[in-house]
Amino acid sequence: MRMGRLVLGMLGALALVAALVAPSGVVAGTITIKYTDSDPPGGVRTNYVKNVWFPEMVKQTGGKVAFQDFWGGAMVSAPESLKAIGDNVANMGFVFAEFYSKQLPLHQGFKLFPVGPGSWQAQRWFYEKVYGEIPEFGAELKKYNQMPLLATAGLPGAFCSTKPITKVADLKGRKWRASSRWVLAFLKNAGATPVSVPWADVYMALQTGTIDGVLTNYDGAAMTKLDEAGPNILVAKELWWATPFLHLVNLDFWKGLPKDVQDGILKASATASEQFGKSFDEAFDQIVAAEKKAGRKVNIMPADELAKWEQAAGAQEQAKIWVKDLQDGGYKNADQILAKLTALHKEAMAKDKK
Repeated sequence: MRMGRLVLGMLGALALVAALVAPSGVVAGTITIKYTDSDPPGGVRTNYVKNVWFPEMVKQTGGKVAFQDFWGGAMVSAPESLKAIGDNVANMGFVFAEFYSKQLPLHQGFKLFPVGPGSWQAQRWFYEKVYGEIPEFGAELKKYNQMPLLATAGLPGAFCSTKPITKVADLKGRKWRASSRWVLAFLKNAGATPVSVPWADVYMALQTGTIDGVLTNYDGAAMTKLDEAGPNILVAKELWWATPFLHLVNLDFWKGLPKDVQDGILKASATASEQFGKSFDEAFDQIVAAEKKAGRKVNIMPADELAKWEQAAGAQEQAKIWVKDLQDGGYKNADQILAKLTALHKEAMAKDKK
């Protein structure tokens, strides 16, 4: 009988522990947030999300949230993220709007500006103003049952070439790859031959001469060693990556959170956004230093060459195409949206120069 009571007592204790501790090791009552990210850990953005934003959300909610995070497409791939978050398969996650030209046509407008503010502070101001003053941008995400909590950015664009490159004129007659329809048009207007190559094949394409260069975000080039295959680099912070890196939350999940948890997450997101600039600047400097140490030819694009790139890109013609595409898709006020976006971009550029 004593042994039976002892066993029952042990089982009761184990049941109590099981009730207090969730399968993930989180204390019962804590809200576990499933987060999906198509990029692997170790990058500028992914490190910041995991090591700064997540802990800040835990802190600001008083430990009421915990994260079950999936990296490198472990839950869903990049082209599936928008649907996965909208369906609440993932409660939160990273979405890069350029992967969704049909679903998020408004968001393609960010890429219409070949030159932008070089500082994160000015970029952050721009993104906050866009979502705050152009309601169609938030509404486009709401259509897919989600809203933005945090915007970060890739490091600026970098020309990585197998041949020497120090100026815009060096693009002429060479084969260049970019991810965006708009940037491919910029390259063509500047005299290059635009070539579409899947991201996974870019390194080999550089090695085999299928392309002479790639224009991509600087941290992405470094992480995938494209600067090894294309060691001649032309970069500047004003070659901004333009399209924000969006960290979204499912609206049904969000509405189901207690008000104090919502407030804590919003406060944490604002804090993380404000502090991202330090990581942004440090990462840029670290990559430049590492590349120079490795023997890469790194050239910082001067102001006169930035002006030549902006002029050569022919962005105004691409903007007309974007407006027509939007109008055909039902946005009858597309020209007004472009005017507002352009005005905010101009103001952000002015802030960047102060």
